[in-house]
Amino acid sequence: MLNSKYLYPIAIDMGNEHLSAVQLKETRKGLAVRGLFHQEFAEEAESTEETAEALLSVLKKISKSKQFHGKRVAAHLPSKDMVSFPIRFQVGREETLESAILRESKDYLPFPLNNAVIDYPSIMEISSGAGNQYRATVTATRMDNLQHNLLTLKQAGLNLDVVDFAVTSLFRLHRYLHDAPENPVILCHIDQTQTLITVMKEDGILGERLIPWGLNSLLKRIQENMELKNDRYKARVLLKNYGLSYDNRANRGSGEGPAETNPTDTTGQIIYQIITPYIEELVDELHKIISYVRSEKTNIFFEGLYLYGQGILIRNLDGYIEKRLGKETKTVDPNEVLEFSGGNIQQNFSEEPSFALALGLAMRKVTWL
Repeated sequence: MLNSKYLYPIAIDMGNEHLSAVQLKETRKGLAVRGLFHQEFAEEAESTEETAEALLSVLKKISKSKQFHGKRVAAHLPSKDMVSFPIRFQVGREETLESAILRESKDYLPFPLNNAVIDYPSIMEISSGAGNQYRATVTATRMDNLQHNLLTLKQAGLNLDVVDFAVTSLFRLHRYLHDAPENPVILCHIDQTQTLITVMKEDGILGERLIPWGLNSLLKRIQENMELKNDRYKARVLLKNYGLSYDNRANRGSGEGPAETNPTDTTGQIIYQIITPYIEELVDELHKIISYVRSEKTNIFFEGLYLYGQGILIRNLDGYIEKRLGKETKTVDPNEVLEFSGGNIQQNFSEEPSFALALGLAMRKVTWL
């Protein structure tokens, strides 16, 4: 009799602008990062053919890298290839749960049902018995998109075992880093051009939004206003060193007379004034999802709000959002609790905070015989 063995595949997060890969391994202390890879795609790639060639080139690097063990892969497909939406439905007497989801989903899909690959990362029962009502989050992609990615991975020498979803990977990472929440938590993953916001409980998703808000627009605003047109790195340093820290200084100064000024304070104030209007757009989106969840479920208590991904590069973002929403907010840095198999891996992880989704994906075990 063959014994199955749990192993960790190479987790590949295919973003729209970049690709991140992580592989974990078991150690006596727990999970450790054994392999790490990140690369941004060139902005000048305009055609579909150029994009496909760029993706294949990056995947070949992963396949040949000695950091990674094996060729088995778990992947997130690019968000541009995915659609996600909530549904409410009732299962009829002659229906299965799956057939009821398909029936309800067909009106929300932007492509024919016979060309759709559908999954439902969250199903929550609303009423049992005769009501037999459910709430679900449905995620779908075109069959030809999935087949194209399968072929590309195969050409790179990799085998796709699992397709997972960013929202479930984010929650998987959160559960590893924190105790299981008794009440709903708000998870906010900030990326370069978009942000995933979800409200989750242990038994499912209460709300989810993917918004066109990201770090790139903040950096562009700083570059334009600080005459740093060709210096994205300097804009990134200013955002990380100052960010929204002036908000704390302004609060400390109120009611205590005029505070002393210095060049550092002036720079902090300028950065604060540049980015605050754009930060308020994120705050508004957080208000929207909180309002939506409360409209669906009364007397709800949120355990907290957690910022993942590129949010770590915006100084005092957690303090600013906590003040605006009145909810405890924390910026999460997985680097503080993870083990690494080598110093270079840890350094790369710290310099590029784009691994949260890939890390959550990498925590999904796959059984290989």
